[in-house]
Amino acid sequence: MASTTEDQAVKFPPLFSKKFNITNIKQDILKWDKDWEAAIASLTAADVLKEISYLLDDSFLTPDDLKSLHLDLRIIQEGAARNLRKILHGGRFNTIWLLLGASEQRRHILQGLEKASEAPSTLLGQDNRALCPDVTVSNFLSEGGKGFIGFLTRFLEVFDSSDPAFLPNSWWEQASDLPNSWWKQTSNDASRQRPEGTKMVFEVATICRNKFIGGFFSLIKHCFFLLASLESILRDIIHPSVGMKDVLNIVDNTGADFAHSLAQAKTTLRDKPLVRCENCTKTPEDIGEGVRFMVCSTCRTKLKFQVHYCSQSCQKDDWPVHKKACGKKEVSKGLSGTKDDNLWQFSGGQMGPIADMMRNIPTNQDGTVDIANVGVGPCKGRRSPAAERQAEMLEADKEADYFLFTASDVPVRFVIDDPGAKMVFRINRRMIMTQTADSGLEPMAEYMLKHMSGFPGLSRDIIFKQLCAEYGNNTTRKVVEWERKSRERGVSTGTVIGSLSKDFMKVFGHTFSK
Repeated sequence: MASTTEDQAVKFPPLFSKKFNITNIKQDILKWDKDWEAAIASLTAADVLKEISYLLDDSFLTPDDLKSLHLDLRIIQEGAARNLRKILHGGRFNTIWLLLGASEQRRHILQGLEKASEAPSTLLGQDNRALCPDVTVSNFLSEGGKGFIGFLTRFLEVFDSSDPAFLPNSWWEQASDLPNSWWKQTSNDASRQRPEGTKMVFEVATICRNKFIGGFFSLIKHCFFLLASLESILRDIIHPSVGMKDVLNIVDNTGADFAHSLAQAKTTLRDKPLVRCENCTKTPEDIGEGVRFMVCSTCRTKLKFQVHYCSQSCQKDDWPVHKKACGKKEVSKGLSGTKDDNLWQFSGGQMGPIADMMRNIPTNQDGTVDIANVGVGPCKGRRSPAAERQAEMLEADKEADYFLFTASDVPVRFVIDDPGAKMVFRINRRMIMTQTADSGLEPMAEYMLKHMSGFPGLSRDIIFKQLCAEYGNNTTRKVVEWERKSRERGVSTGTVIGSLSKDFMKVFGHTFSK
């Protein structure tokens, strides 16, 4: 191949975009991406290299050409790594990205893919997407956006550990030793060595793949996927869109720990609702591989509404309940995590216990929750006699947040005035008293020790003695360790609940009535 400048770069004619009739990106970028994801899913590495081999032969590139391609790739990756380290330093970018809604995340990824596909200095243009089965919107949006952060981190790890820095991908790497007949290997070649042309095809394709992924956005002509996407996000941070403004409000006006915790919790949200048997409540995963759930045919036909059953037996058992609405009204039991559960996204993961709690709290007509209604709730296990006494007193007095007892067993009513601290305290109180989660006791105890140890008739020892009677003899050890970690983290108010209270109300205050 004769040497060319970047502005005169050789371009291959459309291969995969033509073969799969990919929608024009300028007409409909969402359809364009959907077409590409379908094409990528249907392709094998052998298919990709076979198509490229029709355009390349041993005479296409000289050794000097290959050397130049490697050097160009390294320059691009060095720029990408340098900029990535600056962007990812401190974790602020990660928090902002994870807090963004899925539609905003998708918009930035698509902008990166669009720029990378239109970059003038690549051999294959948008056909590079066929070389990158790991570079898809669905992969990057997985786990609330963690897929994209993981990809950025992996890029840096590979760059720092190898030269050339070729991002590993099992789908693609299988092509490096493919003994396919279309690579013109002779049938009597016992060693099945690949010809030089085959090696060259794979090497050039691998360079194209990694060049498409990389990019050095400070040079417009090198604006490929990875940093083109980051450039889109950074531009949005400087000139915020509506979706970005809400995220920046959280990041800039709350503590770093709170914003980070909120972002991590968001990644545990479900992407889609569960399917549960309306009778036994089991999911396909609970039953095992091979199970195929049924739906009520009458509801599906007349109402276009799905009620699921794992077996005919369960459908028969549920009939006395379901027959009242069958084919007449869209009625289901709203089982946890299913599409008819308003909190299905929060089922499981870090937010699961809170979602379980919220399902059982009555709401006001405007949809807000009265903090006084965040009560104790029924216990899933067995409470100690001391904890049962506490629960009964709290249920009888909705305004009290806790009852502490003096050495002579005189109750002291503990009431929190700050609405943010009150809500966070009650969430922790409910989780520990209903035994829906292992967490909750330490921050709750820390807060009471901070504010009530000096109250007449109370002390740290007296409060610890009560809490050990309510929640077990190891309570003191766990709480003291929690306090030590709070001091190490430099919690400004001295308690985690106090630290979170203002941030909590800034983000969720509109959902609670005081």
